[in-house]
Amino acid sequence: MIRKLKRRMILMVLAGLLLASAGLVAAINWMNWNSLSRQTNAVLDMLAENGGQRPNYVFHNGINNFRVNDRNRDTPPPELDGTPRPDDSSRPPWLPDGQNDPGRDRMRSTPALMNAANLSNYYTINLDAEGSVLSWHSDRADLYSDEEISQMAASVLQSGKSSGRVGTQFFRLLDKDEAGCRLLIAVDDRLEIQNVENVLRVTVLVAVAEDALLSLAAVWLIHRLVKPVDEAMEKQKQFVWDASHEMKTPLAVISANVEALAAEAGESKPLAYIQSEVRRTDHLIQNLLTLARMEKGTVQANKRSFDLSRALLEVALPFEPAVFETGKELKISIPEGVTCVGDAEMIKQLAVILLSNAQKYSDEGGKISLTLETKGERRVLRVHNTGPAIPPEAQERIFDRFYRVDSSHNREIEGNGLGLAIAKSIVEAHKGKITVHSAEGEGTAFTVVL
Repeated sequence: MIRKLKRRMILMVLAGLLLASAGLVAAINWMNWNSLSRQTNAVLDMLAENGGQRPNYVFHNGINNFRVNDRNRDTPPPELDGTPRPDDSSRPPWLPDGQNDPGRDRMRSTPALMNAANLSNYYTINLDAEGSVLSWHSDRADLYSDEEISQMAASVLQSGKSSGRVGTQFFRLLDKDEAGCRLLIAVDDRLEIQNVENVLRVTVLVAVAEDALLSLAAVWLIHRLVKPVDEAMEKQKQFVWDASHEMKTPLAVISANVEALAAEAGESKPLAYIQSEVRRTDHLIQNLLTLARMEKGTVQANKRSFDLSRALLEVALPFEPAVFETGKELKISIPEGVTCVGDAEMIKQLAVILLSNAQKYSDEGGKISLTLETKGERRVLRVHNTGPAIPPEAQERIFDRFYRVDSSHNREIEGNGLGLAIAKSIVEAHKGKITVHSAEGEGTAFTVVL
C-alpha cells in the first residue's frame, strides 16, 4: 500500500511538473512567434503603402516624420528603370538649400517599426495579368535566383491568398492595377525564424533539465515524507505476525482443555460457546498469519500451468450441499479444459473466499453463480449473488482489512473482514485484478481477471 502511495504521489508530481513546464514553454514561444508575425505584417503593410519600397524616415526638431519616396508609386524601382536614386532623397522638403539636416545622422534610428522596415531583407515581384514574373527587385539580389522567385510567385498564386507565409517568407499581394498587373512583396524572415527555433530548442532543453532536477528532488522528498509511515506499517505488520504466533499456543491449550471437560462432564451450552469462540479466533489468527506472510513476502505464488476448470470444480461442488441446505441455489458454469499459469492452491483459496462471501450475504432463497470465461490470454472468474447491494462508499473500502459493511456488523453473519483482503492479495500476487459491482436489484458480483 505504501509503495502504491509513493508511486501515485510521484506520478502526480511528475504530471504537474510536465504540465507546468509545457505550458510555460508553449506560452514563451507563442508570444515570441506572435511578436515576429505582428512585426513582419506591420513591415509588409508599410512596404505596401509605399509601393514596395522602403520608406524614408527623418528626425527633425524632435518630431518623427515619415514621407513616401519622391516618385510615382506605379513606376518601377529606380534600380529597374536605370534612374539613380537621388542623393538627397532623405532631405526634408522644408529645409533651405544648403542647410544640413540636424536629424540626418539619426535617420532610421527610431521607432522600432521603421528600423524593422529598413533592416528586413525583402524583395518585390511584378506580375502580369496572367501571373507571370515581369521583373523583380531586392536589395540582396545575390540571395535569390530567377527560379526561386518564380517558384515563390507560383506558390503565392496557387494559395489564392493575398497575404500569408510560404516557408520562411511572409508575403503581401497587392490588388491589380488597370493593366491587370500585380505587385508581390515578400519579407524574408529566415534569420528571425531561425532565432525563434533556437529559442524553442533552448526553452525545451531548459524545461527538460528543470523537470529532471525537480523530479529527483520531489522523489527524494516524497521518500523522506513517507518513510515514517512506511516504518510504522512495517512495525504494525511485525506486531500482527508476533501476536498471531503468540496466540496460537494459548488457543491450542484452551481448545484441548475444553475438549477434555466436554469428555468428562458431557456437552453443555457454555462449553459449546467456548468451542465456537475458540474456532472463530483460530480462524482469525490463521487469516492474519496468511496476510502477514503474503505482505512479508514469505509466501510466494508457485506459478505453473494447471487445469483451472478442474481446480474451481473441486472447490465449487462441495459448496452445493451447504448452499442447498440454506434454501439457496448455486449455479456453476465452468467450461472444461481451461488452463492457467499460477498457484493452484491460492486460486482455490480465492474461490473459497468469494463463494463463502456470496453465501453469507445473499438473500433468503437467493441465487449464487460461479462462471469462468476466457478472453484471449485472460481468464475471467466471476462470482455473483442476489441480495442487498453494497453502498457505493463501502465498495471503495470493501477490500480493506477488517472492514465490513455496517449492516453486516452483527453476530448473525460470521466473519472478521479479512477474507476479501486475502483475496485481493492473492490476485495481486498473480498480477491480476479484482473488482466489485453492486447495485439494487442486481445483487453483487466480484470479477477476477487473471
